[in-house]
Amino acid sequence: MTQTLVPRFETGRPMLLVGLRDHYRFADLPDKLIAAWKAFVPSLPLPGQVGDVTYGATCASDPATRSFEHMCAVEVESFDALPADCGRMRVPAARYAVFTHDGPLSGLPQAWAGVHAWLGSSGEKAAPTPDFERYDDRFDPKTGEGVVEIWVPILG
Repeated sequence: MTQTLVPRFETGRPMLLVGLRDHYRFADLPDKLIAAWKAFVPSLPLPGQVGDVTYGATCASDPATRSFEHMCAVEVESFDALPADCGRMRVPAARYAVFTHDGPLSGLPQAWAGVHAWLGSSGEKAAPTPDFERYDDRFDPKTGEGVVEIWVPILG
């Protein structure tokens, strides 16, 4: 069942994200993403890391191939002094519709369905820049429960 979500709007600042970046098929979820997070978290903190917030950044979504690019990431001050195998992503300043999911990670697909339903009915258009899930201290990675914010860039 699709959740009815109501966003708040935020102006996001530019960020440099670094982490484990790969392509995924929708059919591979959630197992491959869970494995990616388990591989990424032990590498923290990264050189120049800003704070403790982690991000699940998504770009290059392709409905035709049912695939997307995802990065388990943290924000850094610069891309200097990072291991060569770290994925890098520049997130520009943007206006965002921010949705809040409070509960187990298993409910995130329904939350994303609600986000897409809202986009389809709101008159807003997604901007061509990465969207991301934001995991701060309200989320408990040990239990897989808590607050996750979904930030979707909006044109305008």
